[in-house]
Amino acid sequence: MRKLIVLILFVLLATAGFAQVKIHSHNDYVQKQQFSLAFQNKVYQIEADIFEVNGEAIVAHSKKEIDIKQTLNKLYLNKIDSLFKLNKGKVSNDKNYTFTLMIDFKTSWDATFPAFQKHIEKYGEIFNRSKNKKAVQIVISGNRPADSMYHTFPSWVYFDGLPNISYAKADLKRVTMISDNFASYSKWKGIGEIPAEDKAKLKKIIEQAHKLNKAMRFWGAPDTQDCWRQLIDLGADIINTDKIVECKTYFEHK
Repeated sequence: MRKLIVLILFVLLATAGFAQVKIHSHNDYVQKQQFSLAFQNKVYQIEADIFEVNGEAIVAHSKKEIDIKQTLNKLYLNKIDSLFKLNKGKVSNDKNYTFTLMIDFKTSWDATFPAFQKHIEKYGEIFNRSKNKKAVQIVISGNRPADSMYHTFPSWVYFDGLPNISYAKADLKRVTMISDNFASYSKWKGIGEIPAEDKAKLKKIIEQAHKLNKAMRFWGAPDTQDCWRQLIDLGADIINTDKIVECKTYFEHK
């Protein structure tokens, strides 16, 4: 019996440790299994870039890659809506799981937000956590309005924050995390150890985010196991990756 109890405690502790590592599916739309791979692996956050084209939200990485058939509705919103209908008000049959949909605005805020808002609000409460605790949270990155305006938007609108900004209290409530370019702190390529001087710079910005009670994410970081491990050891909360399965498996067995 004692051995069984020890085994159960070990499993619970291991699971709790992994649960603290949040996986961000970077540019999810370029995955061979758009949305479904990230969803099946229960990632914390899914990212899609959008361009406003004639009032429509088109998912693409650059202007030259725009295909007007690749709408945000088709690739993400309709799929999420179907899951809520299937699971009777939840996105998953796992009652504890939901995720964040991070939308990176590639065209101007003034042009993109009205087109985006029109689509999101037609789905009702499934994207509004102030109405439904299991809603998919919307976080906007890329071209954003002035941070002093964050608190003026509808309750479903949240933002990806930036370091070294003195957010007003009301606006900070709309910030879900602080994100920055890894290359601003280190030129390390992802093999071996991050140089000590770079670690100090990374740790400092992570601690600044934590003082605001916000998670920290680095984009553009080397997508390697060495980097994932060291970022988590330094205190980063969200791992930005294109390697969803490999990253999840790594932390499950770490």
